[in-house]
Amino acid sequence: LTLEGKSGNYIPEKKNSLIFFLKSIKTLVKKLIGLKKSNKLSYQAAFEKIMNIENDNIFEKLKIDKKKIIAQNFSECKKQFPFNYEVNEQIIKSYYHINILNSYIELAKINFIAEIGAGNGNFMALLKYHFKTKCIINIDLPETLTLCIPFLENLFPDARILLPNEIGQKISKNDLLNYDFIFLTPSQIDILEENLVELFINTDSFAEMNMSQIEEYINLIQKVSIQDSFFFCCNRLEKKSNLVSAGQNLEKVKTIKFSDYPFLNNEILFFEICKFHSLVQKDLLYLRLEKIKK
Repeated sequence: LTLEGKSGNYIPEKKNSLIFFLKSIKTLVKKLIGLKKSNKLSYQAAFEKIMNIENDNIFEKLKIDKKKIIAQNFSECKKQFPFNYEVNEQIIKSYYHINILNSYIELAKINFIAEIGAGNGNFMALLKYHFKTKCIINIDLPETLTLCIPFLENLFPDARILLPNEIGQKISKNDLLNYDFIFLTPSQIDILEENLVELFINTDSFAEMNMSQIEEYINLIQKVSIQDSFFFCCNRLEKKSNLVSAGQNLEKVKTIKFSDYPFLNNEILFFEICKFHSLVQKDLLYLRLEKIKK
């Protein structure tokens, strides 16, 4: 099976695989001959720098509890990562987000999580493994679910999985108790009952939507979340969507700004520019964690 595409596929390489070593050599050669120049840090170096700086010196509202983190440095990420894959940039980023969330939330006590736009499921896999989350719902495009579903099934061969075509009229708490993973397409979000989810996650995908779609999801989060649950959002400060129709002038495509997201009146636990991402890329991202108030 060959998978090709420019987005949504962040499946790590198999450990000790030939393709992993070839890519590593290619990257090294580019650096040596000067083809890959950047004043930004690698994900490994940025992770270690952020995780080892005292809160008072680097963080604003965001505080990371060193007693609750999963990994302090890249070596610990590799040690903690349980699957037969290499730790790539997306895995490092997921561990960073987990360190943040576990500082504010007892993730081991969270039973039901929903992620909007989970890609191939790296973040979902780590939450399931490290915290034994009872059920994780993934809402994503059908094209991306074709990556995520087999990847997670490979990582968790005994998992009980509910596919989009198997879903009935409603998704209730009973379904969440009976499945490890539930997959929904955007056209199915209305079948989620109210007051189900304890943590909603969206990283990177809101910036690919128009504002009416973002508003629809924010209203969904408010409806499907229980009282005093959480919503974690990490997205670009502003971005023009990559999903541009053929022949459409990119200059006329409206820029999606995080500051324009129609957030509701929930309790903000932190809201600031992500220090980690500012070290590895030129485009800045916001981090925001809300406690849902109904």
